Amino acid sequence: MNIPALKGKIGDTVFYSANLTMRQIAKIVVPVNEELYTAKSLRDQLQRSLNNNYLQIKEYILSHPDRFFNALVLAVYDGDPLWTEIRYELDEESFSNVGILSFNGREKIFPVDGQHRVEGIKAALKENRDLENEQLCVMLIGHSNTSEGKEKSRRVFSTLNRYAKPVKLGDIIALDEDDVVAIATRFQLESNPLFKEDRVRATNSIAISVSDKRSFTSLIALYQCNLELFKCFYKQRYGDVLKPSKFKEYLKNRPTDEIINAFNDYLTNFWTRFIEVFPEICSYIADNRVNAAESFRSVENGGNILFRPVALTPLVTSIATIALINDTEQLNDILDSYSKIERTVSASPWEKIIWDPIKHQMITRTGGLVKYMMISMYDSSLLRPREKEKLIADFQSIYGIERDEAETRIMNLRLTESCHWR
Repeated sequence: MNIPALKGKIGDTVFYSANLTMRQIAKIVVPVNEELYTAKSLRDQLQRSLNNNYLQIKEYILSHPDRFFNALVLAVYDGDPLWTEIRYELDEESFSNVGILSFNGREKIFPVDGQHRVEGIKAALKENRDLENEQLCVMLIGHSNTSEGKEKSRRVFSTLNRYAKPVKLGDIIALDEDDVVAIATRFQLESNPLFKEDRVRATNSIAISVSDKRSFTSLIALYQCNLELFKCFYKQRYGDVLKPSKFKEYLKNRPTDEIINAFNDYLTNFWTRFIEVFPEICSYIADNRVNAAESFRSVENGGNILFRPVALTPLVTSIATIALINDTEQLNDILDSYSKIERTVSASPWEKIIWDPIKHQMITRTGGLVKYMMISMYDSSLLRPREKEKLIADFQSIYGIERDEAETRIMNLRLTESCHWR
């Protein structure tokens, strides 16, 4: 097998960049066996990491016409690999890193980076042989099957995996063309007056700094709200609830334009009603000053819960959860009920829940508790027994009160009037 390639070097590692077809990869690349570890338990650990993950890659290859991968890093040993340099000149400049890699067929090649992709390719070819001639970029490095060689290959293996950073959620929202919620969120950013221009903070953090005087919420918070709303949309359209594992897989495959447009309309309807329900949101949209959100995220009293992701996300999640549990309730009708909710961060019942009255700062790790409180405000019977127990236990702990007092305070949470106590 002769492969055109480019030769390079980094540190003391020589490597070759080339293209291989999927058929070639499936034929010549073998799983890691004793090349990195002699201990069977360590080989088993690597093998376990392959389980199921490669099936996701197989499905990606089979279902995405615009599929693309970054380069595989393959280690080569044994046989007799031969590099033949092809020298040529262009515009009086000499190039000496172009050549042909020749293999006699006795080489052993295993993936140092890309083992899931290799197994996914093999599985995809079993179902669709038409993919055989598709090409992938590979980087080939030498491997010595000695203790020193194994140590070097393990170091390359661990370095590539240790420093390979997963794509951050904010980047996924900005770029993903398969995730229907990301696509619809971008549409809202461009069309909804509550989110247009610089009213949504584009960071990889859900939180909004108190120094941000302009933004309504963060990109991550808006995306998480829209995720919950999509669950309602899906059930309304298909009469079924997506289980968490299936939901995760659903977001990896772009639906039809009809579904995308329908969900865009669904979100537009919800967020338009959201603006109408809360007068302060209308005021905020009408205020074109650069500090339009300053009073809603006050340092003194925390401002308004709608402008705090720690409360906004549980609010939308609660509305969506109620709609999923109770088929007779319409999303906008549930939203209307929350027009009566106490919205001052430092007022009860939010004091000590999301607002620290001593330090005058937000408490950010109580999203689950806030969700249970908000559902209880609407209808406490919608909480499961374990959720009720968690709510009671948290109240006892936070306020230092007995169970009876905690139950009384929870019972007093109502949306029929301002929800507070002293």
